[in-house]
Amino acid sequence: MSTEFLENLQKNNEFPIIFIGSGITQRYFSNAPTWDKLLYKIWNETSIEQTYFSKYNQLMEKYNNKFDAYTKLADELEKNYNQDFFDEKLTIEGLTPSVAHTDGISPFRKRIALIFSDLKPKEGVKKEVEAFSNMLKKARLIITTNYDEFIEQNLKKINVRVGNKGLFEPSNMLNELYKIHGSVNDVDSIVITSKDYKKLERTSAIVNAKILSQLTVSPIIFFGYSMTDQNIQMLLKDLALNMPFPIDKASKRIGVVDYQEGVQEIKETIADTSYGVYYTKLSTDNFKKIYDNIAKVNQGFSPYEINRYQDAFRQIIDTKGKQGKLKQVLTTFVDLNKLPEELESKNLVVAFGDSRFIYKYPTYADYVKDYFLEKETMPLEIALRFILKTTPKSTLPVSKYVIKVKKGNVTLNERDKKKLNNRLKSFPSLKSLRIQDTPKKDKETLKKLDFKDIDNILDKNSEIKNYTKINYFSLHINEYSQNDALNLIKYILENEIDSFIGDTACRKLFMAYSLRYEKIIEKI
Repeated sequence: MSTEFLENLQKNNEFPIIFIGSGITQRYFSNAPTWDKLLYKIWNETSIEQTYFSKYNQLMEKYNNKFDAYTKLADELEKNYNQDFFDEKLTIEGLTPSVAHTDGISPFRKRIALIFSDLKPKEGVKKEVEAFSNMLKKARLIITTNYDEFIEQNLKKINVRVGNKGLFEPSNMLNELYKIHGSVNDVDSIVITSKDYKKLERTSAIVNAKILSQLTVSPIIFFGYSMTDQNIQMLLKDLALNMPFPIDKASKRIGVVDYQEGVQEIKETIADTSYGVYYTKLSTDNFKKIYDNIAKVNQGFSPYEINRYQDAFRQIIDTKGKQGKLKQVLTTFVDLNKLPEELESKNLVVAFGDSRFIYKYPTYADYVKDYFLEKETMPLEIALRFILKTTPKSTLPVSKYVIKVKKGNVTLNERDKKKLNNRLKSFPSLKSLRIQDTPKKDKETLKKLDFKDIDNILDKNSEIKNYTKINYFSLHINEYSQNDALNLIKYILENEIDSFIGDTACRKLFMAYSLRYEKIIEKI
C-alpha cells in the first residue's frame, strides 16, 4: 500500500530533493560506525589515560546534550590524537609525520577518512541498494552529511560539491550532490569538532537558501536521520521563517522516513515540530518500497540528462555572449512571453547552434563521427564540453581538439584544464589501452585476413565475431598503414549502428588510432 505523500510525489511528477544521513550508511555496511562508536574507536587508539565513557559523562553533565558533548569531545580527541601521531606513539596507513607536517594534514581527520573508506557491504541488501540507486537518479539534488562515497559509487554521473567549495559556483541545481560535512577524499573538509560546526553555521544558510528556492517545485525527503538531528532542525527552522506557502501545508512537501525495525508496511502520520513545521513521517523498515515509488517519477529525462543540456546551453551563451554573437545563436518561432501556453498546446523542439546550423547535444557516436569523418560541424565549445563531461578514464580521442586549445582557439578555466590534463595522463601509450588478447583458436585465421577488404572483413556471418577482429586489428595496429586504420574506422562509422560504434572494441580502436597516428600531447 502506498501513502498519500508518495502518491502526490508521483501524481505531481516532481524530482525531489533527497537528504541522506548516517543511518543509510549503517543500513548497508556492517562496520559503519555511529558518531559515538567512531569517537570511541579513535579515543581507544590514543594514549589518553581517562576513559572515553568518563570524558563523555563529564561533557554531558556540563552541556546536557549529546551534540555539544560529541563535538567538544572531538576537539580534545583531535588535539591528543595528532600529538600522539607526531610523537610516533601511533601510526596511520599511508601517512608519515613528515608528510602530515609538510602538507598540513590532520592525522585525526585522516584516520576518520580511512575508517569510512574501508566500509564492508552487508549481505542480502543488493536489491534494495539497486532500488536506492534508481531512486537517486530521480533526485533534483542530493544533500548528505555522510563522509563516505556510497552515493557517488551508486551514481556515476553526478556533480559533487564538497563543503562550502562550489557554493558560489554557477549551478543548475540539478543532478548535484552536496556533501555538506565533507568527504573522505578531502580530509580537511570533514566536519566533526565544535570549531567545524561554528564554521558550518556561516555556510549552512547558503545551502538552506538554495533548498528553499527549490521547495515550490521539489518536495524534500529525508533518509537516515532522526528528527532530533541538528541538521534537520536547522533546515526546518529556516523553513518555518521563510516558508513559500502556508506552514501547515508543509506536510505535503516534507517527508521523513522513520526507521521501524521489521515493519514492512508504510505507516504515514502527520507530525509537528516544536517550532511549528508540519511534516509527513513514513514509518517502516521497507525502504525498498519507498525507493521504488520515488523512482517512478518520470519527466522523460533524468535530472542528469536535463543538466547535460542545460550545461551545454549555458556554455554556448557564456561563450557567444562574450563574443557579442548571441543574436546569431538564439532564435525562436514562438512568443516567449506566452511560453507556458505554447508548451501546453504544442510539441516544441528546443535547439541551439550558430548561423551555420542548429545543433543538438552530442552522443558518443555523434562525437566520434565528427572527429574522424572530417565533417567538422561540431563547435569546439560543444566538443570540449562533451570531453569534459566524459570520465577521464574512458577511451576518447581528443588530440584534434586539444591542439586547438593550445593554439588559443578557446580559453579554459583552471578546473577544466586539470580535467583535460588528467585525461591526457590516463592514456600515455597503446599499452595503456589494455586491449583484450586474441583467442588462440582465432589467431592464425586473423593473421591471414586482408583488412583492406573491409566489406568481407566485417562480415556478420563470419564464425569469428567482429568485435574479436577489431580487437585484433587494434592490438596489431603498428603492423598496418594509417590509411588501412582510417578506412576501417570510417567504414564502421558510416555503416554500423550507434550501439556497435559505442562497443568497447570500437572505442579502443578509435583511441588506438589516435595514440598511433595523431600528435601526442602530454599537457596543456
